[in-house]
Amino acid sequence: MGFFYGVFTRDLDVAPLIRALPVIPMDSENMHITIAYIGDKRPSQEVDDRVGVSLNSIPCFRVKLGQLMLLPSALKPRVLAVEVINNEQLSRLRSVIISILRDSSVPMSDKYSGEFKPHITIAYIKTKKIDPQEILETAYEIGIESKLQGKSLLIDNVSLILARENNYREISRHELQCPSQY
Repeated sequence: MGFFYGVFTRDLDVAPLIRALPVIPMDSENMHITIAYIGDKRPSQEVDDRVGVSLNSIPCFRVKLGQLMLLPSALKPRVLAVEVINNEQLSRLRSVIISILRDSSVPMSDKYSGEFKPHITIAYIKTKKIDPQEILETAYEIGIESKLQGKSLLIDNVSLILARENNYREISRHELQCPSQY
């Protein structure tokens, strides 16, 4: 998969919720919100340091989880995800990072660079033989969406992450500016 800037959401354990679905749960250690995908080439330490300096001046904030979604499309889904609401602040983080990467001539291979749909992948679809709408309907019926929807997550850091198959490793972490009440 390569390198990307993102936010780990490791405290979101949904595996017990989705056992009844024909999906493979995402390992809770790997759950994240992708902010900006870079590709196979790691940004230099100097560029990563610039990202960190810029992010240190951005206040931390909360996002809420929304409804379940099938990605990349409802017709040909590969993953079950939960929408992340609070796009304005997430978009600001994304803009800052992308601006620094572009100004530093870091090549990015993000095929979704024009469209930002913040989400957390919670499971992989096991088979193509099942009706995708059936997955969503079953998830709704057993109350998965109601348990996730509206849940609040604190965004207080952004990490440079290396993804290799099922292993997501934090390369560096950049803290946002958080007052003590968070």
